[in-house]
Amino acid sequence: MTDAARAVDPPERMCPSTPAANATVFLGMITPAGRVAYVTPAMPAEVALATAGDSGTPVESRFRLAGPCVTTSCGFWTGEHCGLGARMAASYAETAGPAEPELPKCAIRRTCRWFAEQGPAACPACSHVVTDAR
Repeated sequence: MTDAARAVDPPERMCPSTPAANATVFLGMITPAGRVAYVTPAMPAEVALATAGDSGTPVESRFRLAGPCVTTSCGFWTGEHCGLGARMAASYAETAGPAEPELPKCAIRRTCRWFAEQGPAACPACSHVVTDAR
């Protein structure tokens, strides 16, 4: 690929809330308060999955994992954007008010689907998401 082609190709978008089966990045731990404690720099998902053990609870209820956005293969894809990211950002803004000025340290922000579509408003909402892996 030429430098010119690389400059116009958008980065692969990452889903910040993917099930373990599609995960490539360990994004963070779910705290007892239900918030994400982000891990930076980026770590491979295998690191978290190898330590998960078999506790009987889904790994997604303990770890936040990210992976490539699967667009049309995802139930939240609207045909144009991620409906979950949009819904989370809007809901958080309604209930919590304006976004915090300092964004959490996130290993995937540069390629995050939610951040690309919702901007900084996605970040505070994201830290409250626990992936439903049912």
